[in-house]
Amino acid sequence: MITPYKLKSLLLLQTLLALLLASLLWPKAAIYWQKLDIAFFKLINQSLRDRYHWQVFWACANHKYADWLEDLCILIFFTIWIQKSPSSLRKMRIAQLLFCVLYIACILFFVNRMLFRDLISLPRPSPSLVVENSVMLSQEIPWMKIKDVSKTSFPGDHATTALLFAASFSYLAGWHFAIAAWIYAAFLCMPRLITGAHWLSDVVVGSGGIALFFLSIAFCTPLANKISACLVRIFNKKQTVNN
Repeated sequence: MITPYKLKSLLLLQTLLALLLASLLWPKAAIYWQKLDIAFFKLINQSLRDRYHWQVFWACANHKYADWLEDLCILIFFTIWIQKSPSSLRKMRIAQLLFCVLYIACILFFVNRMLFRDLISLPRPSPSLVVENSVMLSQEIPWMKIKDVSKTSFPGDHATTALLFAASFSYLAGWHFAIAAWIYAAFLCMPRLITGAHWLSDVVVGSGGIALFFLSIAFCTPLANKISACLVRIFNKKQTVNN
């Protein structure tokens, strides 16, 4: 069964996206974002001062090898959801997982990397380059490679992954899984925020805006359902051939 267009939801989400962008681009509203960005960064970054074990924890969470563990945890979320599904729905659930993985990967590559990083490359210094007396983990823990500086901080790559995961998983799995997914997504956003590689608005407006736009296209139109149904047909064909 193909999901119909959800035009009201699509319009609502796109309107919310427009308001988010306007809040950052409109000078009178952007002032409040600037104040919130600085206050939030000072609050979380100063928690690192003179706390070595706390610094090591966030340095490890910031390290590139932590990405693999974080992605594994995302896979575990989907695996638990699939295992708890009725057996008759598991093929569709696996297809939806594959759709989400491929869709998120395409967004990260074509939008975050090619569009924002390579083509547009918006000049926006990260908090660590702007706020005085910030704790620089790369200096506090020089033996570990840590990203705490960026000249083009908008939007956040890790935050985009986190928000795309949490929003898509919440939509598919329902509210009882959603709470844990959003708590985990918030944790995934924190390493780059606490070290000063990104502003809060990079996450909320930048990554949040990307998630709103592309997930509304996927789930408020038949796109996600059609591709998932196509994957199920491929699974069934392979099963028939093997039998």
